[in-house]
Amino acid sequence: LMCCAGGPAYGGGPAYWDRRYAADPGPYDWMEDYRDVRHLVQEATGGNHDARILHPGCGNSEVPEEMYDEGYRQIVNIDTSLVVIRQMLARNHGRPGMRWLVMDASATRFQAGEFEVVLDKGVLDTFDCMDDPSLSVTSYLREVSRLLSPGGTFLCISHGEPESRLPLFEDPDIDLELRVVELAPLFVGAMLHYAYIGRKVPVVASVSSRAAAAAAR
Repeated sequence: LMCCAGGPAYGGGPAYWDRRYAADPGPYDWMEDYRDVRHLVQEATGGNHDARILHPGCGNSEVPEEMYDEGYRQIVNIDTSLVVIRQMLARNHGRPGMRWLVMDASATRFQAGEFEVVLDKGVLDTFDCMDDPSLSVTSYLREVSRLLSPGGTFLCISHGEPESRLPLFEDPDIDLELRVVELAPLFVGAMLHYAYIGRKVPVVASVSSRAAAAAAR
């Protein structure tokens, strides 16, 4: 998933994605398939199949379907494209309990702390393609931080190198302890992808770290 001057309008909003999914409704996964990130999902959930999982920018990825078939049943998928949400509802009528909602990942209607895992595959990259990427990315990551329960995990798969992605997490309202995992190339000569894994800082730890930072100043 790349964005550049004159390239595909990945940050073009719902109208762009509606047209894209109407023209090409078949399953498609940006970057890694589930088998490539399964070990990271297991780590993020602690192997708990009852973990409450949010999958923003779900598109028509097969990842949540494979996770559901493996036993994860509390998966909420959201996307700004009504077209793809309708397609996925129809495609998954045989998977009861999995939810598909039209929603903006940077301004959801969920309660604070509602999810134990937020699984992002290319969504951060898409926000970074918006007209005002700094505002879009910050709004999105603040929302992710709000939605995660204390100790919860943000698992973000991105094509962006650490030099470009790590500064995005420096906002003081993004309470995530971050580490980076370089993923194995999908094939010889393939572009490297990265997993940015953020653990939601418990409230007490967050307050303590901010107090320490203030004292240091």
